[in-house]
Formats: sequence, structure tokens, C-alpha cells
Amino acid sequence: MTAKPVVCIFPHSDDEFSNTDDLRDFLTDKLPSEERGGEYLLRQLGWKDEDFKARVVPDSLVLFRKRGVIVGDAVVKKPIIELIPPEEGIYYHKIVFEPKSIRVYRTDIYISRIEAWAGRRVYARFYAIVGLREDYEKTFIPI
Repeated sequence: MTAKPVVCIFPHSDDEFSNTDDLRDFLTDKLPSEERGGEYLLRQLGWKDEDFKARVVPDSLVLFRKRGVIVGDAVVKKPIIELIPPEEGIYYHKIVFEPKSIRVYRTDIYISRIEAWAGRRVYARFYAIVGLREDYEKTFIPI
């Protein structure tokens, strides 16, 4: 049986982006650039969900979190792979997004709305799966 695409949250620390505008700029300009091609490096912060890497399949939707808000999203093109050795000594995994799918929201979505929809708390420092993409898209209209 093929795994269904999920919705997951990628958190961002102040070490990476000092504020939400910095994250928005990265999503708008750098991540979809021809040079980067949607390639995104992940720090080793931890997975709160069992089999996280295996469950984030192509066509899954990643929500980009900074502090208490979601500022945008992107569709997974290639699943998470481990980088050995870590890139720059701090990036332990890589995922590739479909560059044309990367969106920055005009209006942020508060994490409390995502938590209410998912029926669970989403911790700020962990990558987390919050539900199935098909269910998410029935509830949240792209902004």
C-alpha cells in the first residue's frame, strides 16, 4: 500500500532566521531559485513522530513555522535523505520541494489553528506530522 501524503511542520530557530520576514524572503527568493531548485537542508532537531522520515512522501505538504505562525508551504518532490557527513556540520538531512509549489502566505496562520485542526499540540523545536494532506486541504483554503 502506498503511503498517503501528509502535512508536516518544519520549525525555524532564530539561528536560521531572525524573524518571519527573513523566512519569507528565503521562501520567496532562495528556496525556489534555479541554483537551489527547491533543495532544503534540515538541522538535527528531532522527530516527534514515529517513522517521520518515511511518512513524508512526495506530494506531502510542508508548513514553514517561525515562532507561533505558519508563513508558507511547499510540496515535497523528493523525500528526506540523510547526509553523511552532515553538510556544514549542522545539516543532517535534505529534502527537495517542487520549486513552483513554494508559497508565502499573505496572512500568517497561527499555530493554534493548526493544533486545533490536528487535535494535538505541536512543539516549537520538533518536526511534526499533523495530518493527511487531503484532510488539510478540505479545511484550509490557500491564502
